[in-house]
Amino acid sequence: MNFTTQRCANLIRDFKKDGIDATLITGEHNVRYLTGFTGSSAYVIGTAKQFYIISDDRYADQIQEECKDIEVHIRPHNKTTLEATAELLTSLGSKAAGIEVDQVTLAFLQALTSASQSNFVPLHGKVESLRAVKDASEVEAIRVAVRAAERAFGMFGAMICETDTEKELADNMEAYIRRAGGNCASFPTIVAIGERGALPHAKPTNKILGEGSKLLVDWGADVNGYKSDITRTFKSPFGISPNRRNKQERSGFDLDVIHDILVKAQNAALATVGEGVDAKDVDAAARKVITDAGYGEYFVHGLGHGIGLEIHEAPRVRENSNDVLQPGMVITLEPGIYIPGWGGVRVEDDVLVKREGGVRLTTLAHDTALLG
Repeated sequence: MNFTTQRCANLIRDFKKDGIDATLITGEHNVRYLTGFTGSSAYVIGTAKQFYIISDDRYADQIQEECKDIEVHIRPHNKTTLEATAELLTSLGSKAAGIEVDQVTLAFLQALTSASQSNFVPLHGKVESLRAVKDASEVEAIRVAVRAAERAFGMFGAMICETDTEKELADNMEAYIRRAGGNCASFPTIVAIGERGALPHAKPTNKILGEGSKLLVDWGADVNGYKSDITRTFKSPFGISPNRRNKQERSGFDLDVIHDILVKAQNAALATVGEGVDAKDVDAAARKVITDAGYGEYFVHGLGHGIGLEIHEAPRVRENSNDVLQPGMVITLEPGIYIPGWGGVRVEDDVLVKREGGVRLTTLAHDTALLG
């Protein structure tokens, strides 16, 4: 099956409802989704009859190799991509073209309006809403990215040292991701030791593993553009107890107890996942478990998000989300508890939404023991 052809067909279904005769796609991830083109500096124009990709000579051969069933327009060196786009819209006789206003600047829109004969109709999240529901090829691509991340984790655990810093551990994980078959990390790897785990998006520092009683690692692999996203939290594999070597990391909480609460919260959320379920209800299921256990004030972010060509995309799985789950969506479920001065615990897995429920794509055990 030619998935890109089907995606283009899905995009033009609403032309009449949107009041347009063409649509201009400029977002890099959206261009890739519709055409398969993995480069940059390309726009797509779609009409009811044909799709066109506009780029320059640097990508001429690559486009021919990667893009099927699409007409290619390579701009001359004396014209900008914007100018070539305006000329093509004019030659197509477009009078009302949709434009993804979330992806362009006001200056771009003004220049394009001046250079073409089209009126531009703002479209919000049109391609992104299509991307939220993955086709079979995308689900498989995410599975491959999950497996690469899991293989990288095996290397990470085998090579960890007491004297490693957060930054060294993060750098090592990203190298392991490439060795495991990933093109790169999905995002900058998060490694937080001891009390620094209380920062959900902690940036790796020179803090040494031996200075903390616990370790939080958030990582993912990008394989051919598709992402995975996993988090695990562990006891120090070197027997470091709170306050033994780090006076900043206070005690008073039990990692195993908190970890067990989060596993139960994630399981409650997973049991809620299914076709037609409000995303906010999935968040609520996990949040109730954490709140009932007395830690509600320490769960400070939404439960999860969609993953795909971007690490954060639709749907949003949080208290104020208006999204509704559909089969084919791939989401994270990542409940966390963050206690200032003590640290943080997060358990994150990637989940495929199916008609009858949710299926974990992640296979790593939920265990606070990193080694053995």
